[in-house]
Amino acid sequence: MLLAVSIVCDDYFLPSLEVISERLGLSQDVAGATFMAAGSSAPELVTAFLGVFVTKGDIGISTIVGSAVYNLLGICAACGLLASMAGRLTCWPLFRDCLAYGISVAAVIGIISDNKVFWYEAACLLLVYGVYIVVLCFDLRISEFVLRKLSPCCTCLGSGSAEKRETQPLMGWNDTSLRVRGRSRTDSGIFQDDSGYSHLSLSLHGLNEITEEQRSVFAVPESDVKRILWVLSLPVIILLFITIPDCRRRFWKQWFMITFFMSAVWISAFTYVLVWMVTVVGETLDIPDTVMGLTLLAAGTSIPDTVASVMVAREGKADMAMSNIVGSNVFDMLCLGLPWFIKTAFVDTNTPVEVNSTGLIFISATLLLSIVFLFVAVHINGWRLDWKLGIVSLICYILFATLSILYEMGIIGNNPIRLCSD
Repeated sequence: MLLAVSIVCDDYFLPSLEVISERLGLSQDVAGATFMAAGSSAPELVTAFLGVFVTKGDIGISTIVGSAVYNLLGICAACGLLASMAGRLTCWPLFRDCLAYGISVAAVIGIISDNKVFWYEAACLLLVYGVYIVVLCFDLRISEFVLRKLSPCCTCLGSGSAEKRETQPLMGWNDTSLRVRGRSRTDSGIFQDDSGYSHLSLSLHGLNEITEEQRSVFAVPESDVKRILWVLSLPVIILLFITIPDCRRRFWKQWFMITFFMSAVWISAFTYVLVWMVTVVGETLDIPDTVMGLTLLAAGTSIPDTVASVMVAREGKADMAMSNIVGSNVFDMLCLGLPWFIKTAFVDTNTPVEVNSTGLIFISATLLLSIVFLFVAVHINGWRLDWKLGIVSLICYILFATLSILYEMGIIGNNPIRLCSD
């Protein structure tokens, strides 16, 4: 199921999101924070809806909080350790996204502290995301104002302002001479102007770009590991090939909305089975829902994010990788607000949504610390994404996961264990 989710995201869902962004003429930052974040976080959104409406548990919250820490520290570790070169980071995109994420996490902590979620609280979460999108729309003006105010006292911000900046939309310029290439702030967006494909449409089979003469999906890969993966995923590949038009090919280019919706349907189906299996495994092994959500489901639903971030980090686009990591986490907070709002405002208006995990307060607080840690670690490391930052992030992620599981299992703290059967 994890393999299936990653294939449908990378081969169909994200390319369709890119075509949509091209048609709407969105700038890189806004496209990266909206459609891109929606694409890579689609499994988390589906899991949140399942948690509220189907399983009636808090597996949605623990998955989103767990995958948020995995995104911040786990993917950062993967990018640092697997990148072929040390990438330079710019201060403003990381500062902006970390601040937005910190506010989102603080809002979630405030909302779930009394174990009840009312409609107006869920609406506040959606409002936070709305404000974030507005900030992105006026990002250049805001960044220039902040840099002008803070550059005398903050060297990292000052050095960021010296870099060349650009704000062209994805498909806005016809004259290529107007394009300012080089490492600009908008490289922190996800889409590149001079390419006809998204850096995120990277399949597990090592295809970095899609050409008209692309090999058939049924062509056997050359390396042994990819061959094993290809054989395992062949039933899924055939199923998706038959049911979803591939909008990367010229013939299906106009069918991008069908690709978008069909991909969303398949992601929902695969994630449903994934959540179901994890819950069964957890009950069989007497593991609480929340622990499963924090570990297996968290890493599993973030596979598209991981593959994409590592690939762009290997190409030296460190800003792009970091923005993908933090930006999709801000969308994850919306994931929590949306099903809560729909349930409390339209479905069951009289009763609030019950959130039954005391441990999540502790974990969310740890999350705030991990945001601060990431920013400080990057600053101490001289704004470089390299193996040193990777190792530190990896150690911290293992530490976080261990502490969270011990807390949820009731080994530390006074937190009673809850199983599915309870």
